Amino acid sequence: ELLDGVASGRLTANSVKNIFDLPFSEGLIRSLRLIPCSYLLYYFKPKEMLAIEMGEYYKGGARAQVVQKVEKQLFELYKNPDLKVKPKELEQRGGAYYSDAACEVINAIYNDKQTEHYVNIPHHGHVDNIPADWAVEMSCTLGRDGAKPTPRITHFDEKVLGLIYTIKGFEVAASQAAISGELNDVLLALNLSPLIHSDRDAEQLAREMILVHEKWLPNFAA
Repeated sequence: ELLDGVASGRLTANSVKNIFDLPFSEGLIRSLRLIPCSYLLYYFKPKEMLAIEMGEYYKGGARAQVVQKVEKQLFELYKNPDLKVKPKELEQRGGAYYSDAACEVINAIYNDKQTEHYVNIPHHGHVDNIPADWAVEMSCTLGRDGAKPTPRITHFDEKVLGLIYTIKGFEVAASQAAISGELNDVLLALNLSPLIHSDRDAEQLAREMILVHEKWLPNFAA
């Protein structure tokens, strides 16, 4: 019933406040027999999402620029030792509940609460059809001794494994590039990303970003 509701458009699948609520196509939902989370709009609707992001950029700045402004305002507020309520500005950056979640995780570990939380950990074989050393966001019981996995899913649906492996391949390559400081490793990572549609775009993006952010990227100094 839930799947039919989302596929028909009667219900929304959007679960992330600061991502535009574009409906996934009925054909996609019914063929997957799964409900994608909002982040997957960037992979299943890249053209539409790019058009929206460009529109937002011309209206007031890219998402990162908006968040930078909000964070500047927040840090000014945090200077006030008498601040006793959560600032409304926090809700503008998509992190309205991250602070609560972080405090709950700290509380669970420090006070050995043995309560359930979603955290990212190496799954060590709890999901049987991906490499055991991959980090996975899953439900865990948290206490003084760390996280004990209590996964809801132990086997990924074969229909989505291709996208999972593609994105993880990009993440692993990007991590290696950050360590090595090699341009070729950056190019490999970008060319593996499903959001980069041309090897020329990948190289131009890599060179421009390294140049603009060179003070923060000493590994890549020529």
